[in-house]
Formats: sequence, C-alpha cells, structure tokens
Amino acid sequence: MLCVLPKWIFRITGMIVLAGATYGPGADYILDHEVVLDEQGRLQPWTSYDQVIQWSVNFILHCPTQKTTFGQDPWYLVTAKFNEDGRFLKKQNNQGNNVYWAMETAKRYYAYTGDPSLFVVVRRLMDRVLLYRTPAHWAWPRVPRTQDDSPDGEYTDDWSEPDKMCLVAIACLDFFKFSGEKKYLRAAQEIAEVVARHVQPGDADQSPLPFRVHLESGRVLDDYNAGVISAVKLFAEIRPFVPQQQADNYLSLRDHMMRWILQFPITNHYWSGYYEDVVSQEQNLNQHTPMETARYLLQHPELDPDFAEHVPALCAWVENRFGKTKHYGATSIREQDSCFMEMSSHTARYASVVARWYGYSGAQRDFEEARAAFALSTYSAYNRYSRDGRAINYVGIGYADPWFSDSYFDYLPHLFDGLAEIPSIQTHQRDRLLSSSAVVRKISYQKEKIRYETYEPDGEEVLHVTFAPRVFADGRPLDPSSWRYGDYRGASHILRIKRDGVRHIQIVR
Repeated sequence: MLCVLPKWIFRITGMIVLAGATYGPGADYILDHEVVLDEQGRLQPWTSYDQVIQWSVNFILHCPTQKTTFGQDPWYLVTAKFNEDGRFLKKQNNQGNNVYWAMETAKRYYAYTGDPSLFVVVRRLMDRVLLYRTPAHWAWPRVPRTQDDSPDGEYTDDWSEPDKMCLVAIACLDFFKFSGEKKYLRAAQEIAEVVARHVQPGDADQSPLPFRVHLESGRVLDDYNAGVISAVKLFAEIRPFVPQQQADNYLSLRDHMMRWILQFPITNHYWSGYYEDVVSQEQNLNQHTPMETARYLLQHPELDPDFAEHVPALCAWVENRFGKTKHYGATSIREQDSCFMEMSSHTARYASVVARWYGYSGAQRDFEEARAAFALSTYSAYNRYSRDGRAINYVGIGYADPWFSDSYFDYLPHLFDGLAEIPSIQTHQRDRLLSSSAVVRKISYQKEKIRYETYEPDGEEVLHVTFAPRVFADGRPLDPSSWRYGDYRGASHILRIKRDGVRHIQIVR
C-alpha cells in the first residue's frame, strides 16, 4: 500500500481529534471509539471480535457497485480503496493480493459460522483474475495479472509479481478443495508450472524469484523480493496434484527457496518486497514478509531446525522497527519504510504470529503482547460513517481511507487466528469451529450437534463447544487420545481434535 498524506490525528488533554472531529472532554478515544480499559488499565477491544467480524463481512457482502463493461461490479473488483465516508474512489487495484486473502477470510468465516456466502465473493474475484491471464506465447504465459493501474474492472497491465501469482494459485487450489471444481485446480497447476521455470539460484542481492516482471518480454523490473515464502507454500501444497517427477522437482524448489530464506533475509533482515504500488523496493523494508515467513515456520517447524530462535527474533525485529508506537501498552505496527503508518491489519498480523508463538513459549509476555495488539486493532473498525451493521473500516490510526485488503480481506483472518490461539480474548455464547489446519468443505451447527467434513484426511481443529461432547470420526467413536475438552489457554469449553485418516467429524452431547 502506498501512502498519501494521512488525516491528522493528535491527542489533546484526554481527547483525540481526527479529521476535525473532537471527542470529550473526559473521554479518551482511539479513532471513533471510546477507549475501553480493564481494572488493571489494560486496553480492551471496543466491542466484541464477533461484532467486528460480522459487521465487516456484512459490508463486503453488500458492497456498493460501480458500472463497468461487465455491468454493475462490486467495488472490490474495480478499485483497491474507497473514501472513509463510503464514497467511491478510483484507485489502482491489487486483485492478486485480494484473491488470496479473501479466500483466507472465507475459509475461516465459513468454518466459524457455517455461512458460505463469502465464497461468492471469492469466486467473483477469482474468476475475474483468471479471465485476464496472459497469452500462451508470452514469456510468463497463462499467469494472472496481479494489479491494475487503470482501475476499471479489466485487468490488462503488462507487468506483474510472481509472489502474487503464487498467492492466486494457492487460493485457486483451496477453492478447488472446497468446491471440487477442477478448473481452479488446473489454474493452480498452470501457474505453479510457469513460476517454477523462472526460479533462479538467488544470492544476497537477487532473490530466487524476481519481485516484478514484464509479462510479455520476461524482462525483470525489480529483482529482489524477500517474500518468496508464498512460492515455498505453493510448491509444497501443489505436489499431491501433479505427476511424481514434477512433484519431486517442486519439492526440490521448495527446499531451495527455504534455504535461501534461511541464509539471507532471516540473517540480514533485508525484508524488502510485497507491496505492488511501490515503484522500487530497494532499501524499503516492511513487516509483511518477515511476519508471513514466521507464520509459515510456525506451521512447518520441520523446515527450519532453528525455528525456535528465528520466530521470536522476527517478531522482535518487527516490533523494534515498525512497532515502537504504543497505545495503552498495545503495540501498533506500521506498514513499511515508505508508508510508515500504523495499520490495523498489520497490527493484527503481528498479534496473530505472536499468539501462535505463545503456543510454543507459554510466556505471559507473549500472551499479553498478542492480546493487547488484537484489542488495539479493533478500534479502526466500524467508523462513524458505518450504517446498518455494515462496517466501513479505517485502515488504521492516522490512515482513514479503507482498503479492501488492509481493512477487510487481510485483516479479518488474523482476528480468527487470534480467537483460536488465545481463545480467552472472546466470550463465546455459541458453538464455533475456531480453526482447522485443513480446508473445511462442509459444516453444520445444530442444537448440541456439530458436523463437519474436511478435504484433507489428516489435521487438527480447535472448537468452542457449549456442551460436554462425544466425538465420532467417520461414524465411529474417535479414540479418546485424539481429542481433549476443557480449559485451554485461559478459556473454558475448548475442544481440540487431532485427525489421522479421517475426514468426517460429528460432535454430539
């Protein structure tokens, strides 16, 4: 995200002024919401995480439209951002990024609520992006154009970014797992095949995949991007869906890029790359690439024998470079050197990684760091222009105009992850599947009964269950050693399930 001059925000004797709006006296505000503290003076979310999630989803599901050659298009197909008061704003689009994060949001929202409606949004985004894949004779053939510098709902730019291509492919693969529609699997396979052909050895100054390329000629426009973890993830996840020789090659490429990450950016902290609207990435570092790398290491510690040293070091690096600003003790994360602004999506991203690390460390400092940052990230949601339970979300403190990425698609998944990693931050009144390591294809919530089906036969789930459960796997009682129910990380009524060779789970009283 490229910054424009932000709205002025400053504190005056217990008041906050944002864009001329004054609150107080006597009350303290962050953005449009009165600050909520507990008895120990610790920052709390201004409303429940459930409300933030549902209001934000409501806006996306009822997104305003803009006339294009396709008819009336939801704004997220046309532009990256809009005005804080809900008026249309013509801005370049970052559709490749949005496809991935919209899928990450939809997967979690469906598992959490049983409502599949966000997959309609994902399909719209995905189909539009795939419609504009490059011609077969180009140097980068049959790959998506990941941004649109002339936002009109038609994605015709002649340059693109390989890491976003990988993100689109991962989203397509997950959508295939959810829907069973093979056209999305084929798209993921084709993108992976093309990206694989362009992998280079890499060194301290050149990453194994370039950051930005001219699609027709193949000319490299920017040769360094530390964010190749998206390619690592793609090559790992696509392997079961390709012939054995190709799968072996993808494994080799995955390991090659993982070695490069461990040798260079993890060591020298040259965490540059990712943001598509920055002209040059040179010496412009950001928090996104180290945090998403740390997340993957936590998910796959077998890839890094020193992950227990690297992950907290990455969190500390991000906190020290981008998180020195605190609000009521809560760390607020800025985006990148060239847009050094506090943004709630990045604060929530940081919180979600620290929360996952807390699962390993058990350190109270990590718990409180994540808890407070999650709480702070809620204050940009549902601004004063929001109506009818549909949230217009600021990007963050001092940055008002909402982005579909930072205010919605790349914000909500981190809140879901927080509810799973530190479930005590939310008091649940209903049964909820908080997280799954697999793609949940079907789920239903009934009185004292939860049923779900996953694509992957092996995996782990965390649920909040309001009744004393019995667990069945493929119609038979699940071995008691494979599930636990009770208190977990400060929360009660938490059910944890480990599946081996099982896709269908039923939970009953």
